[in-house]
Amino acid sequence: MGKMHYKRKLVIVFTIIGIVLGLYVYSAFSQKLTKSTDLSDESIGGFKVFDNISSPEFIREYGEPIDQDNNNAYDYYYWKGGLKTASIKTDEDKGEIMRLIISSTDDAQFENSLQTSKGIKLGSKKADVLSKYGDHYYKSYEQGADIIGYIDHKRNITLEFWCVPGGRVAEIRLDDADVI
Repeated sequence: MGKMHYKRKLVIVFTIIGIVLGLYVYSAFSQKLTKSTDLSDESIGGFKVFDNISSPEFIREYGEPIDQDNNNAYDYYYWKGGLKTASIKTDEDKGEIMRLIISSTDDAQFENSLQTSKGIKLGSKKADVLSKYGDHYYKSYEQGADIIGYIDHKRNITLEFWCVPGGRVAEIRLDDADVI
């Protein structure tokens, strides 16, 4: 009985690992297969991926960070107005923005004035995203969110809209496509 129970546990563990790996590979693969969308004009809060949080323009707009998350890969900062950034931690590229995020909080689910260059903001309908950004998107599902993503292969940038049940945008991410 003990050996059979152990084997069953192993099968379950390897099945779960296989499913997780499969979803990760599928997500990465679907990005590569998705037709490119021109995201050259895309920004959040007036700033783009690869801008720098140490630039005079950024400092003038957002000042000092409100808070910071510890992360081995990037410096994650929270700024006034609900903006969150991930930036390079070291070397000559320190402060270069790799990810811009607008997300809702439990207190104010869709209250945030920040938006994409095409006017999509928290609380926008999934149908509005599709009408403004088009049909060349990949889909993913993570943390309970239905994700619609656009990729600019030329610039290696992604724009993702994380939608909650009911089809409303609850988070927007503008990323360097290589950010994990």
